Amino acid sequence: MNKNNLILNWVLVNLCFVVNFCLGANSYNLQPMGKLNKIEVGLEKGELMGFGRVRGTFNKVVGQIIFPTENPSTTSGTVLLDARTLRFGYKKVNGDAQKTDWLNSEQFPKILFQLRGIRKQYWNRNTLNAEAFGSLLLKGNTAQISFPVSLKYLRAERRKYDGKRGDILLIKGQVPLSRGKFGIQPGGMLDVIKDNLSIQVTLVGCSDKNRPLLPSRLFF
Repeated sequence: MNKNNLILNWVLVNLCFVVNFCLGANSYNLQPMGKLNKIEVGLEKGELMGFGRVRGTFNKVVGQIIFPTENPSTTSGTVLLDARTLRFGYKKVNGDAQKTDWLNSEQFPKILFQLRGIRKQYWNRNTLNAEAFGSLLLKGNTAQISFPVSLKYLRAERRKYDGKRGDILLIKGQVPLSRGKFGIQPGGMLDVIKDNLSIQVTLVGCSDKNRPLLPSRLFF
């Protein structure tokens, strides 16, 4: 084998290594970060409740985000919640939220968001701001939604969280929803809980390897 062929083989081997490495590093698993992942629900009280807010939290968040660092617009993923884990800190409110006319969690325990992509991107230093869009399945009803998010990529930072090798992807967002649109007391009890609600999203995903230091806007 001549020198040129040796050089070509060396380049191809290393190129394959980098491509495979990057493809693996694009996947960020939510489960290992446990309670760092938070989905918080904010409900606006009606007149009979004295106004203000009632806040609840889903206790368990699972799923995976695919974040191609060279093409963030194609970001995708799945976030899965169990409706039965929603807690407001008050026993009666916890129980009422699970009833048939509210979440009906016995029949519809799964809340699923399928992330299809992000758009309207702009950078603020090392944070990518964008509009996320996808489909939300809630109480058996599916609707297309979009909402603002910020994404921050932390190379080789997983070790600080659980001592393992990998990168971190931090996603934050706020999702405005209409409960009536998903069949949750549509048009009813508005003097107790208003129709509009707000979902605060904090997702911390991790990869199982460190991404190579290749040219990317993430490092500028």
